[in-house]
Amino acid sequence: MKKSVTELLEDVWNAEGMETDPKVIESLVLYEKDPSISAAFITFNAPEKLNAVPIAALERVGDLVREADYDDEVKTIVIRGNGKAFGTGADAAELGHYIGYKKNSPGERTKAPSQRQRILPDKQLLSGAFAEAISNSLKATLVAVQGYCYGGHVKIALNADMVIATPDAQFTHPAFRYLGAAPQDMYVWVENLGVKKMKEIMLTMRPLGAEEAERAGLVNKVVPRDELDQWVRDYCQAISFMPLDGLMIGKSMMRMVQEARGKGVGEMTAWVGHGWASNLQLREGEFNFVKERRDKGLSRALRERDEAVAPFFRLGGRLGEE
Repeated sequence: MKKSVTELLEDVWNAEGMETDPKVIESLVLYEKDPSISAAFITFNAPEKLNAVPIAALERVGDLVREADYDDEVKTIVIRGNGKAFGTGADAAELGHYIGYKKNSPGERTKAPSQRQRILPDKQLLSGAFAEAISNSLKATLVAVQGYCYGGHVKIALNADMVIATPDAQFTHPAFRYLGAAPQDMYVWVENLGVKKMKEIMLTMRPLGAEEAERAGLVNKVVPRDELDQWVRDYCQAISFMPLDGLMIGKSMMRMVQEARGKGVGEMTAWVGHGWASNLQLREGEFNFVKERRDKGLSRALRERDEAVAPFFRLGGRLGEE
């Protein structure tokens, strides 16, 4: 039986602290179809955690996108989230473990994983397992965003064909804050926002609001929260009138244009750059996410780092749940 990427990583590096139970993962990422509008819906279902999900759940998203690509009943693949937020990325408690960092005994020095241990997880899981599946899908891909769209979830939005957002939507990648001005899918950031805006988000590490994201080109339409579901259905219904062959031919031709614009090399920056960035040599006094998480706990570490900057640049506290 073919093993998933996460199963292979467990075999090789025994990634501790990661959730890979198939039943749990399936409960966190739901799948349903609506043939009346030729749509498939992939729904994040961890609202109590603002849809922060295990890395294996992001892998499931990629698997479902590939499944929908082969389904002739589907013309549009919708990715959405239950609750206040579309999603806040991979569960931060798993970060580091997937490339081989182990939970150490008190006083034991952490041994950094080798570069070869970083390459495959970054290439196959953080990029290939879901972001590239969405980017390369031959069906229309539509993301519905309310509240936070951070981390792995912003990778989804950046790689999708269309994004519909509510006024409270916020877009960024927290890794800019704890890894610095790292590539983090630089190609798709530049393609969606342009160079100047992308540099601002990367260097100041601030979130991008919905209306600003619409002006920049990341968001297609901003709609009231209570109208989001209907707008999504209306988009799907409009797309459903296109012949399936015409849709998939068009997406294939778009892919050729993207390749001419540097898509292949651009995608490599996501996993090559992440390997570099996750092997930083931090100077004394610089924020060390792994150490702060260990010493203070995840919530406190993130809160204190966020509160160290002016409110305009903060990632949290915008939905009223903190």
